[in-house]
Amino acid sequence: MNIQLKDFEGPFDLLLHLVRVAKMDIYNIRVSEIIDQYLSFIESVNTDDIDTSSEYLVMSSELIHLKSKMLVNKNDSEEDNEDEYSITSEEDLKNKIIEYEKYKNMTETFRELEDKRNDYYTKLPESLNQYIENEKVVNSNVTLDDLLNAFLEMQKRIDLKKPISTRITRKEYSVKDRIIEIRNLLKNKERIEFSELFDILTRENVVVTFLSLLDMSKNKEITLKQSELFSPIVIERVEVL
Repeated sequence: MNIQLKDFEGPFDLLLHLVRVAKMDIYNIRVSEIIDQYLSFIESVNTDDIDTSSEYLVMSSELIHLKSKMLVNKNDSEEDNEDEYSITSEEDLKNKIIEYEKYKNMTETFRELEDKRNDYYTKLPESLNQYIENEKVVNSNVTLDDLLNAFLEMQKRIDLKKPISTRITRKEYSVKDRIIEIRNLLKNKERIEFSELFDILTRENVVVTFLSLLDMSKNKEITLKQSELFSPIVIERVEVL
């Protein structure tokens, strides 16, 4: 198999490859044998590309220096200026190869995660204001004029529904009784429209209901709201804390 330097990510990648090809235990590397294989490989490849081969040649010098120390059984404690070398012993070389293998395995895991992540599309954040419905501002400051206008509107409805011939009967209407009726209605619905209170379209009923609402509003039993001008008036019960 024709193996070139470009097949590896660096000198330690080549060293790890040689360890695996030799089927050595990563924690029990035969350093001398690996050094010989590395140097033989470097001699056999084309090193004309300086950019590609420079770091491999630097590693070659490191390994040659280490092998020379091993051949003469030089002790690391002996005084010697070795600042220019990053690999100072067999154990040091083993540890660097083991450490590189750990990083390489982690890198492969990250690459797998990256490939999986490419299967998903992330949408950039955008404003959602265009999907929000414009809420109407509720005006709770219903004035007496608003109530009077509603009262007049109810009066018009009464006149329109008045039959041509009628029999007049008297029925007593009490504000107190009407307030109780309205309270019972609000217990069930919590909020009703002004027009819903006029199931009986008579002048007396409209007047008594109108006075009852004024009294309840004054005593803060109810709140009168109107979403916009000329819209229906809504009556809401005030919760007692």
